[in-house]
Amino acid sequence: MIGREREMEALSAFYENSQTNILTVLGRSGMGKTSLLKEFAKNKQCLYYTAYSTTDQQQRALFAKAAEYTYEDDIPTLDDILGKVTEMSEEGRAVLIIDHYCDFVKTDDYYQKTLHEYMSEKWTRGRVKLILCDSSYLQMEKLVNGPKSVWKDMSPITVELKQLSFHDSVKFLENADPLTASEIFGITGGITVLLETANEELAAGLDRKDTIWRIIERIFLSKFYGFRGSAENVLDKELREKAYYDRLMYSLANGCQRVNQLSEKLGRPKDVVVPYLTTLMKLGLVKKENPVTEPTNRRKTRYSLVSDHDRFWYQVIVGRYDEYTTGDTESIREYWEENRDAFMKPVFTRICREYLVRRSDENKLPFIINNVGNWWENDETTGTSIDFDLMATGEAEGKSAYAFGRCFFQEKEVDMVDVKELIDLTKKIHNKVTTFYLFFSVSGFAENVRTVSQTIRNIMLIELKDML
Repeated sequence: MIGREREMEALSAFYENSQTNILTVLGRSGMGKTSLLKEFAKNKQCLYYTAYSTTDQQQRALFAKAAEYTYEDDIPTLDDILGKVTEMSEEGRAVLIIDHYCDFVKTDDYYQKTLHEYMSEKWTRGRVKLILCDSSYLQMEKLVNGPKSVWKDMSPITVELKQLSFHDSVKFLENADPLTASEIFGITGGITVLLETANEELAAGLDRKDTIWRIIERIFLSKFYGFRGSAENVLDKELREKAYYDRLMYSLANGCQRVNQLSEKLGRPKDVVVPYLTTLMKLGLVKKENPVTEPTNRRKTRYSLVSDHDRFWYQVIVGRYDEYTTGDTESIREYWEENRDAFMKPVFTRICREYLVRRSDENKLPFIINNVGNWWENDETTGTSIDFDLMATGEAEGKSAYAFGRCFFQEKEVDMVDVKELIDLTKKIHNKVTTFYLFFSVSGFAENVRTVSQTIRNIMLIELKDML
């Protein structure tokens, strides 16, 4: 499973551990939950059932079919079907996987109660391992992981599938050059099913700009497109009051990161906006950040979207909704190509951050990273922030160390003006520690920058092609 090695290891550890017998798998649609679980189920005694939003009678009929329960007239009861799992467990450890678990529970209250009775009374001592899977974070919190859940006494553990890293995403993209791969990573947000779609378009052999546009058309502009993992579908499924959340996502995608800015955009007081943000964080759509050196400074807290795929939708498509609804795709393409570098800058910063952490974990940096993020200083007059793109704290040769990074997604090479600007900015953080200056670029570095980096050991130059 590309990029899901840790999740597979977690499932295997769960299977071998007789003390923990219930596990939940969470993740937005398209992340590869079903593929992961089916791979895990291979060579095991396993009943895999994908529930459907339907009546009790049809749910039992579908469940019985999945269990290969043969019958002639009356549809088997839920006890009859679960009895098949009991029979399996008599021959060794059995696994019951219920995908779309929320649809299973919604059929009738007795479904979850009966399943809990089997796990607590009949399938004890690890005879049956129960895996519950769904894409609904809020419902699964209520039904399985919350303090009022019937499962709270069994201490379920959770495996969450998040977007793939750039390092893993490129493994889906056959023959893509680094620049094309980085753009596809931004557009798809590292979502497995969208990466597979993008790879199909790569096979056409078009030039980079046309390939990227074909991928955008297929993912976002097709009249038949209805990706279930899109942010709007998540909001529709999880929330009753969608409008303000939708506006909040749009505002975040277009550069509003602080609560006072978001309050102004929504026309709602800050004490109302914060709970909205908390809900979006529970859904895995939004993240909260603080400067890496000031983790508790609430005045500097800012928010952003987790997925660049969502940011593309709200920034590029929703921002041109008239053109989208009238089918004026040329105007959308023109906007995209004019604003590509601005959109890709945060994507490239994410790629650089992942690379930095990976290299630190592999002990291939001259310093060890303990914490990585960013640092910024707010300008209250203009409502803007001055920041590095990356900042890491850690150790080098047994002493405290800082690493400051700038990420350049631009057509021109990084020159000495860029180098000086970063070094000058670091003076705002007064701390006598070992300091490293990191420059990441998609277009390379000017000759004088390369010369300086060869003479000053704490300046590091990294190109996109080196990060694959």
